[in-house]
Amino acid sequence: MRYRADIDGLRTLAVFAVVLGHLGVPGFGGGFVGVDIFFVISGFLITGYLVDRATTNDGKISLREFYFRRARRILPMALAVLIATTFVAWMLFNEVRAGQVATDSYWASLFLANLHLIQLSTDYFNQAFAASPVQHYWSLAVEEQFYLFFPLILIATMWIAKRMNRQWLKPVTAVVAAGSAASLAWAIAQGSGVSASAYFSSGTRAYELGIGALLALGLGGSKRSLSPRLATLLGAAGLVLMCGSITMLSSAVSFPSFWALLPTLGAALFILAGVTQENEPLPLINRAFSLKPIVYLGKISFSIYLIHWPLLTFWSQLDPEASKSWWWVPANLALTVFLSALTFRFVEKPFRRIQLKPRTQKPSTRVIAAAAVVASMGLIGSSAFAITGGTFNTAYQKPAYPNDDDNPFVPNQNGDGDPKPTPTGTGSPSASPSASPSASGKPTSKPTSKPTTKPTEPAVVEPKLADLLDGWKQKVATATLLTKVPDALDPPISQLLSQRGVQWAQCMDPGYHQPTCYYGPSNAKHTAVILGDSYALAIYPMVIQALGLEDWRVIGLNRRECMVADVTPWPWTGSTPDAKCVDHRQWVNDYIANTKPDLVILSDQPFHPIADGNEKADKNHDSLWQEGLDRALSNLTELSNNIVYFGVPTSSKGLVDCVQAGGLLGSNCTGKSAWLQRYITVQRDLTDSHYIPFINPNDWLCFEGDCPAIIDDTPVFWDGSHFTQNLAAKLGPLFRAFLIENGLI
Repeated sequence: MRYRADIDGLRTLAVFAVVLGHLGVPGFGGGFVGVDIFFVISGFLITGYLVDRATTNDGKISLREFYFRRARRILPMALAVLIATTFVAWMLFNEVRAGQVATDSYWASLFLANLHLIQLSTDYFNQAFAASPVQHYWSLAVEEQFYLFFPLILIATMWIAKRMNRQWLKPVTAVVAAGSAASLAWAIAQGSGVSASAYFSSGTRAYELGIGALLALGLGGSKRSLSPRLATLLGAAGLVLMCGSITMLSSAVSFPSFWALLPTLGAALFILAGVTQENEPLPLINRAFSLKPIVYLGKISFSIYLIHWPLLTFWSQLDPEASKSWWWVPANLALTVFLSALTFRFVEKPFRRIQLKPRTQKPSTRVIAAAAVVASMGLIGSSAFAITGGTFNTAYQKPAYPNDDDNPFVPNQNGDGDPKPTPTGTGSPSASPSASPSASGKPTSKPTSKPTTKPTEPAVVEPKLADLLDGWKQKVATATLLTKVPDALDPPISQLLSQRGVQWAQCMDPGYHQPTCYYGPSNAKHTAVILGDSYALAIYPMVIQALGLEDWRVIGLNRRECMVADVTPWPWTGSTPDAKCVDHRQWVNDYIANTKPDLVILSDQPFHPIADGNEKADKNHDSLWQEGLDRALSNLTELSNNIVYFGVPTSSKGLVDCVQAGGLLGSNCTGKSAWLQRYITVQRDLTDSHYIPFINPNDWLCFEGDCPAIIDDTPVFWDGSHFTQNLAAKLGPLFRAFLIENGLI
């Protein structure tokens, strides 16, 4: 297949669209379509090579030669970047974060990164964590999976055609066209679903490679070229489609779906425009892309693509303020191109010179080679099984309690029976009728026989909120001075990802028209309900610690991404409004009206995307949320007189991501109370207007505008925004004092 310099120039457009998009340069919101342009180029070149080999070799394709060429082209640079990235991660990050990078690199090295990302990213809670520095290997995985199966499909189709005494080109084209159509249909169908599985899936991306493959098959053996005028028009149209996609598309659209047709058809038109005979000139646009500087950048585009993302993620995570500087973009570009030129010269080019040795006739050597291939395929296959549901699927784990009886915050899922032993609001353990013996060996449960005389119980003196806050705020002030993770951190960073725990697994997504979780005995004197999204779920331990579970029954009425405000959420991962939340919220109001709980507790995040009709709200998000919250509070005050609103705490980067090697606290570990102040102000003003007591969490968690990530040797958040169980429980006495002070209990 004749070398085409303009295709290398097209690679330059594709890779810099991706890089500038990742750098946040205005006008490159759709820069991610550069990957789709690469897919078309790969499909065209690989298929063109296979067609050439089949045409000149009596319909035979050497898989040994094909896979050797692919390995020589891809593996050295891909593995070099993975090794370097993992090494740097261990040097710069804490052991948990570095371990995550090593795990990601493992899947990337097997070209299963896309499946790994689907397994991780389809989980809503994973959005809180920083992007992996090898996340971009997903596109390499898609291509390699294509390279693995596509030649086999071609060979099988050619063999069948030959057995039927037919020419192989048309049957192969028909098979590729059918597969591409199926992939496009699947991508469109997935467009309204969870975007992570659609975005990273080989199934939804296959049609993009198929477009390039069909172009190569359509041109196979053709000696004709387009007229200069038609070629110029096609090249211009292709460039317009590609550049329009880069500037007009954004992460707000469901992708790839049918949207990827814009850049991919544009790339196909550009490639088609450059199909000329050997002595014919290229069209003007294709000639422009054949200029030597542009072609050189295209030649090193593979290195640019692999290097730019680890460089960007490491730099931005270690120095979050750097991206606000004027030199951020040019510095990243210059360093990326410099490193790419070096690696192209000293890694890519030397390996490309390696030639395939003639097939050995030694039986032992051939057996060893075959065994190595089988072992490699077994490793990849077993890993693919594991990543899609096997035993290695460990993105989140249950908290490290020996059994659920040791976890004070495990709910009574069926709604019946007595609670497990749980601390009361004063900090002393409470005993249920089924409590186990105490450490002294004496039973802590109530005796079955009635005592002859009733002992006189001293009156409990509840501490004042102001007194509790004085002591607590001293701990917060001390926490702002921390520069390193305390040795006594509880839970340690290695256990933070487990904090989602039983609550997050069992108490988030309710069945249709039913509570999510129950805590406490069914015959308790008082009932409290908790409304809101995952932020409300995170305060369960605070509520349980404050109320105790002897006289109180705590009922969760939560739904993920379902805010208190009377609005329709727009899912983080999806392309249609979440009507189920609206239905759930109406059912919750009916539930409160019927059960008449003694206390209603509200908490949520206000910045979740919401719907504006059938579209995602943008600039008017805040006004819609404010109006919706006003309506919701008005409805709730008609149903209950005892309501408390726990506002939104200031988020920060999770400790897993912001703690550096040696336990050093990065600057982005500390949040700023001013960040969400506009939302807190609205929450306070609206609750005041409806006479609902309001708690500003920053009054408890921040000191002089700084909100530390660790207080009293306890991580505040497990992911940067949701309380750890330990910290939430420590806020229990403050919450109890607030409730008493406001006459709510």
